[in-house]
Amino acid sequence: MSSPRQGTTIGRLPRVVLGRVAIAAAVLLTLVVVAPWLSFIEVRALDFLYALRPPRPPDPRVQIIDIGDDPSVYGRLRDPRDTPTGGCEIPRRAYAEAVRRLSRWGAKVIVFDLMFRRSCEYEDGELADAFRQAGNVIVAASTKVEPGAVGLKDPVEPLGGAVWAVGSPVAHQPNEAVRSVPMVVRDRDRGREYLALSLLAFQRFTDVKPSEMRLREGNWLVSGDRRVPLLSGERMTLLPFAASGGADDRARNALAAVEVVRGSNVELIPGLKTWNSLLINWTGPQGTMRPLALSGLLAIGDDAQGRKLFEGKAVIIGQEDWDVHWTSLGAMPGLEVQANALQTLLSGAFVRPVPPWGTLGLLTIFIFATESAVRRFKGVRGIGAILLLMVAGVVLARQLLIVRGTWMYLFYCELGIGLTWGMTSLAESGRATALLTRFIPSFIGKPEAAGLGRVRTMDASLLFSDIRGYTSAAEQLPAAEVMAMLTTYHSAVEDVITKYGGTIVKTPGDAVLAVFWREVKGLNHATCALLAGEQILRELPEKSQPWEEVGVQLDIGIGINTGRVAMGLVGKRHLEPTVIGDAVNVAQRLESLTKTLKRPLIFSESVRELLPEEARSVYLDEVTVRGRQMPLKIYGLGGPDGTGREPEQCVGSAGKEVE
Repeated sequence: MSSPRQGTTIGRLPRVVLGRVAIAAAVLLTLVVVAPWLSFIEVRALDFLYALRPPRPPDPRVQIIDIGDDPSVYGRLRDPRDTPTGGCEIPRRAYAEAVRRLSRWGAKVIVFDLMFRRSCEYEDGELADAFRQAGNVIVAASTKVEPGAVGLKDPVEPLGGAVWAVGSPVAHQPNEAVRSVPMVVRDRDRGREYLALSLLAFQRFTDVKPSEMRLREGNWLVSGDRRVPLLSGERMTLLPFAASGGADDRARNALAAVEVVRGSNVELIPGLKTWNSLLINWTGPQGTMRPLALSGLLAIGDDAQGRKLFEGKAVIIGQEDWDVHWTSLGAMPGLEVQANALQTLLSGAFVRPVPPWGTLGLLTIFIFATESAVRRFKGVRGIGAILLLMVAGVVLARQLLIVRGTWMYLFYCELGIGLTWGMTSLAESGRATALLTRFIPSFIGKPEAAGLGRVRTMDASLLFSDIRGYTSAAEQLPAAEVMAMLTTYHSAVEDVITKYGGTIVKTPGDAVLAVFWREVKGLNHATCALLAGEQILRELPEKSQPWEEVGVQLDIGIGINTGRVAMGLVGKRHLEPTVIGDAVNVAQRLESLTKTLKRPLIFSESVRELLPEEARSVYLDEVTVRGRQMPLKIYGLGGPDGTGREPEQCVGSAGKEVE
């Protein structure tokens, strides 16, 4: 007996594997299709991971300075010839003094995250001299709107010609929070490329010559011995402002991105797109990198203290109140954004997205784990298992970001778990429905609609059959062997019943109770019941061979009756399908008469009235069956042996034409 069970297990294995592979393939295909449309959620999942990660210690090689606005300090540095409205907001003599001090104290590079758009004629020369003497100053390019054109521009002269380099301050993405900094920005009108302030500061800090920098678009950037991973994307180009005269359609329909100045108003440049961007590995939210006030720097009177604070460092000077961006960790001044970008470059702790093969592998693992959990655990335990898998995904993504700086696509993994849960649950529900269908007859309706209160009342034909001599056979043979033979017999009978549109309701031991209620292809249920009984009798010699081999003569009797019946489920904890009514009792009594009258099949007058005129039947007798007072006319088949004629065509419950 072990061999058949082993064969069954081996036969089921491929179906289980194929089912799991099909679900995995469906989930992966769905994720591939929706990924471009849901990428904006994935970057917010990255923000969530940054929020879960504890702050990292700031790089001591990076120092930021907030220029602030301290009248007590800056007032005495202002040129008396400058009026409060005509001069610069912060006296450029203050910047010049700061540059001279930082240079004297050994600062490695000095970065101004400031746009020197306006000229302060009485102070620009002094500041330019300070820039020139230091030789390591980087300033931000300004963005300016002119009639019909916008571009990045160098600072006003003489400042622009006195610095080591002019860099791009752009730290925006269209309608998005700052998560990366574009390493290159191209001015469309002049065709000039500006490197990011942070990249220029990194090159100056590491003494890398511009000729030693190699850029492979959308892949990586090599600066000296440092290989910097870059995000692929579209080239960033500054287009004309949409509101200005002569703006083209591309600009008019583009998304807003970078702040520019037009007169005294802050406007937005449309059409900016990221290109070769560096993912910022944030140290923490605003305030993690604590700035030093410019007034505090100017108040230092001891060069030894100054060297202790700034020697060998990269110093970034900017204004915290004027320039605030929304980032992965909330609002943050542009000064700290640039400092975080520079720290990412200096530390080499880059954030790299998981490669495609890694994403595919992780998704596959989560999909199969979810599928196994859904199949193994049900109800509350199943929901708990899915939630644990989702939490495991968050923990894994957080640890990968902390330990390896790897950006795992958390949202897609969580979505994959959810899709697998839904698809597997649906498949399991389908399998459960198919299993229930094997136990709930079709006259009940769909399994999910079945219930104690669902009862159908209708006219139907009942077929009751019984095996003669079954009791003696059961005494002679082992129970397991009798069960195997009954299974083979009932399977053959069920095939015939189903073929003619009927359904087996009960199989008590050797007996079979079947109900026919459909009218198919012009043949009513009574005709189909009779045709089924005829075929069972015709095939009896073939089915009796296993019984004869063990010394049992297989002989059956069939009774068929038509009448009003109620069909449904009975029971409380153990539900059982049943058919109730006087017509059922009569069919059973007619089967009992087959032994007395020596006829293999007997049917009632109610069946005879529904048969077609050409059907051959033989009137047998008028009898009074047990439990009824009125006599009942009974009939047999018209053939000389009582087995009747060749059956007519009928359609089974599966919709196939039967012969």
